[in-house]
Amino acid sequence: MKIFIIGSGTFGTAIANELSRDIDNEVVIFSRSKETKDEINNLHTNKKYFPDNILNDSLVCSNDFSEIRSADIIFIALPSSVLPIVVKSFSSYVSENQIIVNLSKGILLDGKTILDFLKEELTSNNIVSLKGPSFAVEIMKRAPTLLTLGYSEENQKNIIYSIFQKTCINLESTKDVIGVEMLGVIKNMYAILLGIIDVKYSSPNTRFMILSKVFKEIKILNKEFHGDTETLFLACGFGDVCLTSFNDLSRNRTLGISIGKGLFNNVSDNIIVEGVNSVNTIFSQIDKSTVNKLPLLERLFLFFQSESHSFELDLKSINYIK
Repeated sequence: MKIFIIGSGTFGTAIANELSRDIDNEVVIFSRSKETKDEINNLHTNKKYFPDNILNDSLVCSNDFSEIRSADIIFIALPSSVLPIVVKSFSSYVSENQIIVNLSKGILLDGKTILDFLKEELTSNNIVSLKGPSFAVEIMKRAPTLLTLGYSEENQKNIIYSIFQKTCINLESTKDVIGVEMLGVIKNMYAILLGIIDVKYSSPNTRFMILSKVFKEIKILNKEFHGDTETLFLACGFGDVCLTSFNDLSRNRTLGISIGKGLFNNVSDNIIVEGVNSVNTIFSQIDKSTVNKLPLLERLFLFFQSESHSFELDLKSINYIK
């Protein structure tokens, strides 16, 4: 299989390196940077993201989008902030017979899901979603990892399973593609909140009281965006919520910790975290009756709309979540 990975950041590099371990996979990673291209091809490193790792010799880097034409599978591993611009740059080289795998998490500022944008821009329905509790640095260590594949056609599932057979990444699957996509958005928002809670209360009792309420709000939001409830119990659901919320490698949790310590200045801090954009965008799409069921999300939204440095939460107020 010829596999093209769009995005030479942490996750794109980790997935490309792992897939290239299988000699049946011909893997090319894309970078706009000539320096990165030369470094990967000549030195087999990407020191900006993995200073201590040597990449597989078989992994090739390109800065020529036209090479996408020859790919069987195209992985997209881009931050949502730059994804539309980059995708528009290579869309003319994509055909319907190529499987597009979306690794990117987040929601676009106009409210579109990344999945919907890709379908529209690439004029293709041959798109799957791959999400789950995974840090790139752990994949580089070859730690056993479980991801959820959201797919629509059996041949998509069979092909994606086949290319991961010899990797450290295990797969489970569901036809609830929208659920897989939206849970990748929703979990980032609540990871910020749980980071705040850990700082302000430093109590296991309080942490898991809030986590119980978070799960209820996620269930409501997942249903609001037409995801299946069963998907919550897959790796992309509660598994990814817990990883992102309780591990300090998570940027969204780290932001929550900064807010909890009063170190976040909403006016001047230029922190690009998917969860912040998601809070504002998601909140604008839900009606008042749903908002009334989401006091935790509402409190987070109001904080990001204010100029306050201090996040306050009335713990008694969350008890009306049904």
